[in-house]
Amino acid sequence: MAYKFSEEFLMKSLSYDEYIRLTDRLLSEGKTTGENQEPEMIEYTKLNAQRMNRIYKTSEVKKEFKDVLKENQHWVLITEPWCGDAANSVPVIAKIAESSDKVKLHILFRDENPDVMNEYLTNGSKSIPMLIILDENYEEKHVWGPRPAEIQNMVLEFKKSGEFNMDELKKNLQLWYFNDKTHSTQKEIIELLKK
Repeated sequence: MAYKFSEEFLMKSLSYDEYIRLTDRLLSEGKTTGENQEPEMIEYTKLNAQRMNRIYKTSEVKKEFKDVLKENQHWVLITEPWCGDAANSVPVIAKIAESSDKVKLHILFRDENPDVMNEYLTNGSKSIPMLIILDENYEEKHVWGPRPAEIQNMVLEFKKSGEFNMDELKKNLQLWYFNDKTHSTQKEIIELLKK
């Protein structure tokens, strides 16, 4: 079942610039988003802020988006700056949205919007980022997330193996994202938009 978004509800969302500025401000205060203010969460946020900056600067939006972004859309992106998967996808999603006058990006924090997040669970978990693509009338058309299919399958297989090392998994994920250079995320969103 889809969440019923409205113009009024999305007025509380953030633009990508606002999201980055808020993340930077919280880091300058030794904080992150959400209730968990443990030092490791702040460190994740600090590392992810650097990743987001690098990815935003270096990623190039695929030309195919010009062909598939023909109608006005609202893209709702559920995220948190401490999330490693989000750090690798949010910047390129923001660049795609900025590249088209047809897309309005609305960023929502997962932990501040439990009613929304609960409509977009992944195997029962609150995995992020989640991108919900709405038409101009706020009707849901597509959902993407929390990560590209190839890496999602890798994570599921890794977890199925029983005893797994979370640090090793995180390292493998970041290496995959680094080598992929946003290609899979963009390709999957293009395929959704073609439907």
